[in-house]
Order: sequence, then structure tokens, then C-alpha cells
Amino acid sequence: MRSKRPTLRDVAREANVSYQTVSRVINDHVSVSPLTRTRVQKAIDTLGFRPNRAAQIMQTERSHTIEVILFYAGFNNFLYEMARASQRLGYHFSISAITEEEFIPTLESAASRFVDGLILLPLTRGIEDYETLTQLTDGTPFVQISGKTGSNLPSVMYDQMHGARLAAQHLIDLGHRQLAEISGPLDNYDGGDRHEGWVSTLKNYGLDTSLSVEGDFNIQSGYQAMNRLLDTGAHFTAVFVGNDSMAFGAHTALRERGLRVPEDVSIVGFDDIPEAAHFVPGLTTIRQDFELIGRLAVEFLVNMIENPGTPVHQRVLQPRLVVRGSTQALT
Repeated sequence: MRSKRPTLRDVAREANVSYQTVSRVINDHVSVSPLTRTRVQKAIDTLGFRPNRAAQIMQTERSHTIEVILFYAGFNNFLYEMARASQRLGYHFSISAITEEEFIPTLESAASRFVDGLILLPLTRGIEDYETLTQLTDGTPFVQISGKTGSNLPSVMYDQMHGARLAAQHLIDLGHRQLAEISGPLDNYDGGDRHEGWVSTLKNYGLDTSLSVEGDFNIQSGYQAMNRLLDTGAHFTAVFVGNDSMAFGAHTALRERGLRVPEDVSIVGFDDIPEAAHFVPGLTTIRQDFELIGRLAVEFLVNMIENPGTPVHQRVLQPRLVVRGSTQALT
């Protein structure tokens, strides 16, 4: 339950000034002495006061907000499904595009943006404690997409390690024993878990896991990582790539070196983005249903908003292997 938030008049009493003076400080009015401004700011910090944004907008007739409008169709099925699910349940949907450094301040300011709930997509492994995040959001309900398996956060996620194990097993079953990996960023939940699943499977078969290069999930990093692998001179007949975008870049690097897919090197990607089926040859990959996870995250969040007693839990989905033409049995 949210505690009663301090009001502008509470700040005025704490600073021993009028509430009009507090308002002028908040709105950065010039007619406030530096000493008074410091005293009011100290009271604001002591009480943890957050300005009522609606009142500020009414007073100044400016919201100081820039809205980014994205045409969802053809942009991202994941966001599109979250928007659709929100609308079906009677909620508006907005996006905050932030840097990693802005994550905590964005959580702390959630209440002032008048949002009923948050869906979090952390870029790197971050805060994994529910109570800490709840304090940062001032009790605003949230659901995280991806995360540490077994954590006490309300979250919806795919079992990334299981997906990587499927990729490794597929290549091993095709007879490949000299294997390479282009991982995603290892400080990322998905990238780290995929790498761990890949390594653990190879170790179970007594295979070498050292031929691995870290990428950052974009197509250029896949291209660069494959060139680094080839520059080592190590021989490999198959490669697991941490996502489909990097797999496209890796394929370009192989082609430029005169190597064919899958005749010389088999490739397995991860995600099954729409372009994967149109890759030449079609990309064997691990499928995650982004539309499904987006819808489930929104439904989970709305349930938490409308039913505050909803237990905190994870919803873990299972990915599946999609076999196309980029892999073949070793001959």
C-alpha cells in the first residue's frame, strides 16, 4: 500500500514559509532569496516531496513533455502487442526511452507521471529485489520482462538457458563437435543465460567451450565477431549466435571469406524474428513469441493494479527450436 504523500503545505510547515513560497521554489521563480530557496529544498528532500504535476500543468499551461509517436505496425511486434493488450483492457500505453543511467531516476519519478503501472525491460542485470524496486517506484505496481530465474520479482520471461541448450543439442545431434559461439552481452540477462546454457551443454558432452566471442546483439557486432573468430584460424563447423540480428552479420562475414552456409558452417540464431524465415538459407533459430510475452506482461500488470493482493511470482515460458536451411548434418 502506498503511504500518504507529503503535500505542498507539509513542505511549507517544515520550512516555516508560506505554501505560495514553496510553489515559487518548485516553479523556479526568481523572486525567492537563495537562503529561502535552500531551506525549502531541504524540507522537500527531508519529506520526500514530489510536486503534483497536474497542478503544475494547470498553473503554467505547459507540461514540459515531449511525446514520441511510433507507428507500431512494422516497427516491433513486441511493443505492438503490449499496446493492443493495454487498449483492450482499457489502459493507455506510453513509452519511456531511457539510458541505463536514467533507470533509477525514471522509476523514482513514475508517480509524478501519473502512471498506474510499469513494465520494465532492463538492459543489464540490475536490481533483483522486489522490496527495493517497490520503494523506488513509490509502490507503483510493475512487471519485469526477463530477469534472473527464481528471483522474487513479478516477471514474465522465456527460459533462455533452455533455448541455448536446444540450439547446442541440435548441432550436436547433427554430428558437429567443433563448435563456436557468438554470445550476446554477458551482463545482459538474456545474453548471459544463453551463454550459460550453451556452455553447460557442451561441457556435458566433453566439448571445447573456449571458442566464444561476445557481441552486443546488433548486426554489425555479429559481423565483427565472426571475423574475429575466423581470424583466430580455429576450425569450426557450426556456430551458435546469441540472436538473429547478429546471425545475419555473421553470415555476411562468412560469405566474404568464401564460406557457405550450411555447407561449410551451420548457423543457429535466437529469437525467430520475422526476417529469419526470409534469410537465405532460412535461419535455424530458437523461437520466442514476442507478441505472447508482451500480452502476458500487460495482463499480469493490470491484474496487479486492479487486485493489489496478487502474489508476486514469475511466469516462465519455454522457447522452441525452429529448424530451417542454415543447419545441416556434418558429412
